[in-house]
Amino acid sequence: MARYRAGIIGCGGIARAHAGGYQEAGIALVAAADPLEEARDRWEQEFPGCKLYADYREMLVAEGLDLVSVCTWPTVRVEPVVMAAEAGVRGIACEKPIALNLGQADAMLAACGQHGTRLIFGHQRRFNQRYVEAKAALDRGEIGVLEGIYASSGGDLLTCGTHSIDLIRYFADDEPIAWVMGQINRDPSQGPTTAYGHEVEQDAVGRIVFDNGLRALMEQGGVTTGCEERWRRHWHVILTGSAGRIEVDGDIKPEHSWPTGWRIHRFGDEGWQVHETPKEPNPFAIEMRELVRWIEEGGDHPLKAESGRADHEVLMAIMASSRQRARIDLPLELETSPLYDMLAAGEME
Repeated sequence: MARYRAGIIGCGGIARAHAGGYQEAGIALVAAADPLEEARDRWEQEFPGCKLYADYREMLVAEGLDLVSVCTWPTVRVEPVVMAAEAGVRGIACEKPIALNLGQADAMLAACGQHGTRLIFGHQRRFNQRYVEAKAALDRGEIGVLEGIYASSGGDLLTCGTHSIDLIRYFADDEPIAWVMGQINRDPSQGPTTAYGHEVEQDAVGRIVFDNGLRALMEQGGVTTGCEERWRRHWHVILTGSAGRIEVDGDIKPEHSWPTGWRIHRFGDEGWQVHETPKEPNPFAIEMRELVRWIEEGGDHPLKAESGRADHEVLMAIMASSRQRARIDLPLELETSPLYDMLAAGEME
């Protein structure tokens, strides 16, 4: 894979995870771009030999890159993806959330489709060992027929909920979704109303019903259901089956001593069977290796753009349901953000 030349647009924190993924996957990281001099200086110290640019457009023209990671804030994400595709990049790994609305998402997908560029979005938790092992147990029928999914995290819909809905869809085998009903709360007295340059809510609840009848619930922010400290709430998943239950640990903070993992309880058994996954493989390295495999061999990628768009459609539907006070049937025919529409109309602070 060393013949692939990779570049990164946006040299913030998540970009370092992408850089590590390229390096571990054996892909040459040759260039990075960021308009902030401080960010470039830090990057130069951490990744010597990586050529730096203040303007990503210049980098795309000069470097002849095969792969590009777009790690900018969501407010400045569409143009870099479109321009990378137009520059002939073979694969793009774009961070989540996919965009601020479905219109932006479709513009990125259209550009990549037009130029034959493979586009993936950063829902790398599909590669985390604890979720993979739990999914394998589910697929083996260890808890019978899947009847319900619950997922939660402490952040807003676009920042963290995008992972929650992606995990729900992952455990549901990416089956089509029939309808969504949701509610959001935005109260400036309860916390920040922006994140990474865009408007957000503080709390959200979404009921998701799949075409096959499977039901899921996701909770975000301060309304997240409480659970034991041992099983963290941030991207915590509960799978309820006809013969048992699986719980998957959320992200564990470094200051906590216990490892991550998952546990299973089969109805009729005493207690839980615990599976710890303290040293998980680097999901970003898996993401990048899969991107190269997709380019070379065809087939599919678990993080393909169409999957990211399906996630984003649910997030927009939760907001639309809150605004319309109604169930939202999919597909959602709305290019704008319902949250921004509510703010523009004076319907929300």
